[in-house]
Amino acid sequence: YEDASPQHAYGVPWKDAKDKTPFGQLPLLLVDGKELAQAGAIIRYCAALVPALVPAEPLEAARCDMIFEAARELDAVNPIVNVFRGEAFDAKKAAFFDSFPAKLARLARQLRESEGPFSCGAAPRWCDFMLYHNLDNARLLEPAALDAYPEVRTFMAAVEATPRVAEFLQARPKPVDIGTKPMLEPNVPGIRVKK
Repeated sequence: YEDASPQHAYGVPWKDAKDKTPFGQLPLLLVDGKELAQAGAIIRYCAALVPALVPAEPLEAARCDMIFEAARELDAVNPIVNVFRGEAFDAKKAAFFDSFPAKLARLARQLRESEGPFSCGAAPRWCDFMLYHNLDNARLLEPAALDAYPEVRTFMAAVEATPRVAEFLQARPKPVDIGTKPMLEPNVPGIRVKK
């Protein structure tokens, strides 16, 4: 795949490229010249490319989708980690953590009931990656945020031990200067290509 910045992909600054996208926002996936927008649609499409990540049984598939949607309710953590600064960062972080404990408790119960370590049982499913991402971002903001729930810590460790995930986590850029001047280190603007 090729990971390109909006400016690189469209040849103009993002503010000028927005109107060229289906909904004026990111993320956007280009497949054979066709645009696919909206994170959920992109994630479901990518998951379908790896059949082992998608449950075949309809009820299990619905449970996977349920966990994904519950994980999306934590999406507010992403701009807190990656965008906000100063007082806005402090206010957004406080608001996020006001509702986070109750949501985390419900997710922990779902993990307990799954007989895990993953959200749908013994094998990772596509929903686990969204859940991991948002919980990991919460942990970036508050390192002890997940500590009260052993099943959540077990889930995080299981995702991190998945071979390709472990490889990715070792190589991915790290968020730095959260709340002051958020960026990824190394900061690689433009284009990245993975074979």
